[in-house]
Amino acid sequence: MRILIGSLHFYFISFLFSRANGFLTLRTPTAYAFPFYNYSYLNLSSVSKAQAPKTARALNFSHNVIEKITKRDLEGFDMLEVLDLSYNQIKDIEPGAFERLLSLVSVNLSFNDKKLLVSGLPPHLKLSPASEASGSLQLYKYFDKSPEAALEPSASAEELPHSGGPSVLQNVHLRPRRSTEHLLRRAEKNVTVSPTAALRPNFCGAPINGILDLSNSKLCEEELTLKLDPNLCQAQLESILELDISHTDLEMDLLSLSVLFLPMKNVQSVDASYNKLTINVLDAEAICNFPFSKLLFLNISNNPINSLDTLCLPSTIKVIDLSFTNISQIPQNFAKKMFNLENMYVQGNDFIYTVRPEITNAVTKFPPGTVHINAISFVRNQAGTPIESLPKKVKHLKMSNCSIVELPEWFAGTMEELLFLDLSSNRIAVLPDLPTSLRHLDISNSDIKIIPPSFKSVSNLTIFNIQNNKITDMHPEYFPLTLTKCDISKNKLNLLSLTDALQKLEYLNVSGNLITRLEAASHLSALTNLDSSHNLISELPDRFGESLPMLKYFNLSGNKISFLQRGSLPASLIELDISNNAITTIVEDTFGQLTSLSVLTVQGKHFFCNCDLYWFVNVYIHHPHLQINGKGHLRCSFPPDRRGSLVESSNLTLLRCSLGIQMAITACVAILVVLALTGLCWRFDGLWYVRMGWYWCMAKRKQYEKRPENKLFDAFVSYSEQDAHWTKENLLEKLETDGFRICYHERDFKPGHPVLGNIFYCIENSHKVLFVLSPSFVNSCWCQYELYFAEHRVLNENQDSLIMIVLEDLPPNSVPQKFSKLRKLLKRKTYLKWSPEEHKQKMFWRQLAAVLKTTNEPLVRAENGSAQDMYEME
Repeated sequence: MRILIGSLHFYFISFLFSRANGFLTLRTPTAYAFPFYNYSYLNLSSVSKAQAPKTARALNFSHNVIEKITKRDLEGFDMLEVLDLSYNQIKDIEPGAFERLLSLVSVNLSFNDKKLLVSGLPPHLKLSPASEASGSLQLYKYFDKSPEAALEPSASAEELPHSGGPSVLQNVHLRPRRSTEHLLRRAEKNVTVSPTAALRPNFCGAPINGILDLSNSKLCEEELTLKLDPNLCQAQLESILELDISHTDLEMDLLSLSVLFLPMKNVQSVDASYNKLTINVLDAEAICNFPFSKLLFLNISNNPINSLDTLCLPSTIKVIDLSFTNISQIPQNFAKKMFNLENMYVQGNDFIYTVRPEITNAVTKFPPGTVHINAISFVRNQAGTPIESLPKKVKHLKMSNCSIVELPEWFAGTMEELLFLDLSSNRIAVLPDLPTSLRHLDISNSDIKIIPPSFKSVSNLTIFNIQNNKITDMHPEYFPLTLTKCDISKNKLNLLSLTDALQKLEYLNVSGNLITRLEAASHLSALTNLDSSHNLISELPDRFGESLPMLKYFNLSGNKISFLQRGSLPASLIELDISNNAITTIVEDTFGQLTSLSVLTVQGKHFFCNCDLYWFVNVYIHHPHLQINGKGHLRCSFPPDRRGSLVESSNLTLLRCSLGIQMAITACVAILVVLALTGLCWRFDGLWYVRMGWYWCMAKRKQYEKRPENKLFDAFVSYSEQDAHWTKENLLEKLETDGFRICYHERDFKPGHPVLGNIFYCIENSHKVLFVLSPSFVNSCWCQYELYFAEHRVLNENQDSLIMIVLEDLPPNSVPQKFSKLRKLLKRKTYLKWSPEEHKQKMFWRQLAAVLKTTNEPLVRAENGSAQDMYEME
C-alpha cells in the first residue's frame, strides 16, 4: 500500500510539471514563490484598493472596472516587472504614472476604453508594434534587440497564469512551490523510511476515538505534512475518521491538501475552514482520482479559494461547504467532478455576471500616436449565469447572500432531486422556476414583488419563506396545496384573505406588513399558529374565531386594535399576544369564552380604569390556571386623575361598580342631607342669607354690564407695603406733580367697603394700571388679587392698559408658581426699569409720562407692537 501511495504521489507531481506550460488559470488574489499576485475578476475600481504588496514583481489586474491610473496607485512598486491592466475601463493615465517603475518590463493595457491615449511615456518604455491590432496595447522595456526577442521566454521559463486576452507574463521565471518540492521529495523516497523516522513518533497526529483535532494549532504546511506523513504515521492515519484542521492559519493549495488525504483511507469528514487555503494553480483534472477515498464531508468555508476551475477533490464527497470562499462562479466542470454531491453550501460569496468581448480579426487603422481600446460591459458571461453547473444529486442547496440575480434556465429541469433550497439575501426580482421535488424554499431578503400562478406547480413544497421582500398581494390560490408553513412577513401586504386553498397550512407569519383587515373566507382546520403582529389592524371580524377552530397561538401585538368583540377570538387559543395595541378594556363577554387560554401577553397604557375593567382587575387577573405576562406594567389613560397609574392598583370595588347599591346609598344620603339642611335653615335663618346672596350677585352683574365711560383716574398703582415709601415719595409725588390723577389705595379707597370691592372699583375707574414689581411684590396676596382683576379687565375690554415698573431685578426663577399670570406677562410684555443713576431716572420719568398719556391700544396690537424705548428683562 505504501508503495502504491508513493507512486501515486510521484505520478501526480510528474504530471503537474509536464503540463505546467499554458495550463495555469487563476481567478482571484493568489501569491506564488515568485512574487506574482493575481487580482483579476475582483470588480476592483482602482489599483490601490487591492493593497498589493510593494515587493511584487508581477501584478495581474485584468477583468476589473478600473477607470483611471494615477501615480499614487503605482507608488512604491520598485521591483515590479510585469503589469497586466487589460480588460478594464481605463480612460485616463496620469502622466508619469510609470516613470518611477524602473524595473518595469511589460505593461498590458489591451481592451480598455476606446478613447484612451498613451502619451508622455518614460524613456525605458515604448509601444509595441503589435499595438496597431484592434484592442491591443502593450508597453515594453526598451532593449537593444527587438521587443519580441527581449520578451521571448527562455528554455527554462514557465508561463504565468492569465485568463483571457494576450499573455503578458511571458518572461517571468517561476520556481515550484515549497509544497510541490516537498511532495516531490516524498515521491522520490517512495517507501524508503529514514533511520530517524522511528525516533520521531511524537510528531504524528494521534486521533482520539477516530477524531484527529488539530484546530487552532497554528500549523504551517510543513508541520501538517509531517504530522500526516505516511512513512512515519501510517497506523495513525488509517485510524482517522474525522480530521479537524480549522482555524490554523494554514497556507497551502487544495491539491496539496488533497494529496494528504490519500493515506487516510478511512477518513470520512474533514474540516479545513477558517484558513488560508487557495485553489491549486495547475489543472489536474486528467489525473484527479482518489481510488481509496471514503471522504463524505468536506468543509473549506472561509478560505480564499477564489475559483473552482481547477478543483481536484474526491468524488465521493456528499457534503461540501464552500461558504465565504470568494468564488465568483460555479464552473461547467463542477457537476462532473462532484457528481455524488447531495448537500452544498456556497452562501456568502459574490457571483459575478460578466461577458467577454468578442475579438474580431478586422484591423482598424488609427492616426499615429493614438491607440484604440475596446470597452467591457459587465452584464453576464457567455453561459448566461455564473452558475454553469450543479450536481444532479444535490438535495440540500444553500446559496444565500451570493449576489444572485436569477437562476439558470436549466435549473428546474436538472435539479430533480432537490429538497431544500436557500436563496435568501440575494438580488432576485422574479420568483424563478423551481423543481417540483422541492420541499423547503427560503427566498427571503430579496426584491420579489409578485408570486406568479406558476408557483403552484411546486407541488411538494411544505415550507416557504419569502419574508422581507416587496409582495403587495397574496393570492392563496397560487400557493401549493401541500404548504404547511409560510413566512411572508416584512412585505407590503394590505389585505390577508385566508381561503380553503391553504387547507394544510399550519403556520402563517404575516407580521410587519401593512394589513388593515383580516378576512377568513372559509374554515382552516389545520392552522394552529398565526402571527399578524406589527400591522395596521384596527379590528377583527365578529366571526373570525369560528373560521379558525384549531388556532392555538395568535399574535396580534403592535396593531391598532382598541376593542375585541365577542366571537373575534377562537375558543381553542392556548397563547394570545395583544400587547402594544390601543386596547382600552378586557371584558368577560370576549375573554370569558377562552377556556383553553393558558398564556396571555398584554401590554399597553390606554386602559380605561373604570367599572368596565372590574372583571379583569378583580377576577380574570387572579385566574389560577392563566399566566398573564405584563400585567404589572399596564397603565391607565382614563379617567384623567388616574392617567399613568397602574391598572393593578385601580380601586374598582363592588361598591363603586354596582349600580343598584350606589342608587340605594345615594337615596339614603339625599334624604338625610335634605333633613339636615332643612333643620339648619330653620335654626340659623338660612333663608335670609340666601336672599342676601342673591341680591349681591345681581348687583355684581349690573356692575359688570355698566362700566364707567369717563375714568376718574389716569392710573391705579399696585405695590407691596415694603415698597410703599418709594411709591409715595417718588412715584406718586412725581406723577401728581406732572398733573396725573393717581388712585392711591391709602387715600382713595372708600371706607366701609370691602377691600376687594375697592380694588375692583379703582381698577375699573383708571385708564392705566401701574405694577411696581419687586421681590416683595410677588410675595403679597393682595398684589396677586390686583393683578388678577387688572388682567380680567384687559381680557374683557380687549385693551392693553397694564404698565410694568421693575423696581428691583426679578430673576425668572424667583417668581412663585402661584403668580402664573405675572410669569406670562413678564415673558410677553415689555416694562420700565427703575435705575438709581440720575441720568437714567430722567429717561424713566419721561418714558412713564409718555405711556400714561397714550390711549389704550387693542390687546393683539399691543402684544405684537414694537418695544422701542423700553427695557426688557435679561
